[in-house]
Amino acid sequence: MDKIIAAEGVGYTYQSKYQKTTALSGVTCDFERGKVYAIIGKSGSGKSTFLSLLAGLDVPSEGKLMIEGKDIRKIDRDRYRMEQASVIYQAFHLFPLLTVTENVMFPMQLRHVPKKEAAKQAKEFLKKVGLPDTVYKKMPNMISGGEQQRVAIARAMAAGGQILLADEPTGNLDSHNEKTIVELLGRLAHEENYVVIVVTHNEKVAEAADVVYRMSDGVLEVVRG
Repeated sequence: MDKIIAAEGVGYTYQSKYQKTTALSGVTCDFERGKVYAIIGKSGSGKSTFLSLLAGLDVPSEGKLMIEGKDIRKIDRDRYRMEQASVIYQAFHLFPLLTVTENVMFPMQLRHVPKKEAAKQAKEFLKKVGLPDTVYKKMPNMISGGEQQRVAIARAMAAGGQILLADEPTGNLDSHNEKTIVELLGRLAHEENYVVIVVTHNEKVAEAADVVYRMSDGVLEVVRG
């Protein structure tokens, strides 16, 4: 077992001026390298809140979230997002004024990888996600949605971490591209040893996962795995 993330009784409460809202309650689970995890549930069930905690955008109100044995409250969360965990979004979130290659180079340049080396590595990542060199110099709006999502995945890989967090990654795609992205995420987990955590409403995406959790009113339960 190669456990990379462990949630122990994680709770999260939104506090406004007038009321408290419990978004997560007693969430306990593990995530290992080499597996795809799907978190399913209705809108407002707590899925996105949990993903934001896994991404280090906030810390639990109660319980512990451990990243490779370290409490997320005690690590540099900006560095964690830069070097260990990357989020893949439904809307791709590519930089519109950068080429495909430059988008993938971006996280490496944040780590001060020399430009020539970053460009070389970016092309290797783009090759891994199955994109031909004919798109490398194009701007994001010149390629399809499925291609844009593959660029986003390549950029997440270029960040250098082993944690890929995907928020409805197939939500804007047709069935053909959906299948391509699901297969790609599975390959990254099973062949490249990433931990892939997908928040989704899509049953087909969940069916392809190794482990499926359901979130309901902030409570997480195992469906399969």
